[in-house]
Amino acid sequence: MSLIISVYTREGIVMAADSRLTLTIPRALPGGPEHTLSLTTSDSARKLFLAPNNIGIATCGPADIGGVPIAGFVESFIVEKLVGKNLYAEQVANELKAYLSTLGVRPGTMFHIAGYTQTEAGWEQTLFSVDPAVGPVIRLNPVNRQGANWGGEIDVLQRLLNEVNLVQEGDLPAVPLPSFGVPFEFFTLQDAIDFAVFGIRSTIETLRFQNREKTVGGPIDLLVVTPSGAKWIKQKQLVVED
Repeated sequence: MSLIISVYTREGIVMAADSRLTLTIPRALPGGPEHTLSLTTSDSARKLFLAPNNIGIATCGPADIGGVPIAGFVESFIVEKLVGKNLYAEQVANELKAYLSTLGVRPGTMFHIAGYTQTEAGWEQTLFSVDPAVGPVIRLNPVNRQGANWGGEIDVLQRLLNEVNLVQEGDLPAVPLPSFGVPFEFFTLQDAIDFAVFGIRSTIETLRFQNREKTVGGPIDLLVVTPSGAKWIKQKQLVVED
């Protein structure tokens, strides 16, 4: 499933993604019920990309098309449809939807596309969400507001940040626990980086101890997009292990 987080501040947009690739295999013992095995097949999957015109692309959900990792298709999309063009984030989102929907991408494969658009008032930051298999392109960030969006294995982060109630025994009413919220409106760019890392690391460590599939893991890739350009804060590199 994986986890992607996009945090938008006045200074810039931070995008983060984990690196785990999980394979679910149906299995049945002779004479027994069918069940599934969830296996970690890689901790080096690419889910975050930098496209021309300083556009960030992050993906989560089903990570293959016809059994082939989706990263290769995203790279082909960038080369075939974006190189040599000067498209903004919304245009890239629509191009990506059209490109992947013809290849049999599965519903639930979601993308965040982030960048800046030149307007009469100046550079406007934009963040869009798209599931190429279903639904329209959706803008996630309100104009002139700071905030964050995440997709994929989001339940751990949701429980950390949402209001929760403590269930009581018998017929006693649930007791709301103190809720303090996160002041995204005051985030600096460094705060956005720290929050994105916190969100993914917290999910990785929680899944480690829970009795469930370990669908988020591996190195965290971090990309920052600003009006003046984009740069990698952390990115996996191809290496040869000794």
